Amino acid sequence: MISIKEEDSIAPPAPLAKAAFLSRGEVSRLFGVSASTVTRWARQGLLKTLRTPGGHYRFPADETRRAAGFGVPNEQDERRPD
Repeated sequence: MISIKEEDSIAPPAPLAKAAFLSRGEVSRLFGVSASTVTRWARQGLLKTLRTPGGHYRFPADETRRAAGFGVPNEQDERRPD
């Protein structure tokens, strides 16, 4: 019979954290453009990117989300003063 001690048990995996980087496809969906447009923006330096050893683009999630929301008015901006 095999007995398992408490210290031998495996801890459950930690909850998945928000990804630090977005893929090209995720960025294209975020902006509502094609993946080739995202690649062009990356090559032109319009979006900050990292390249993986395999040559894939990765985009810093927080900065890219901020860029996608830039210029979008919030409710307070849409209200006119009385």
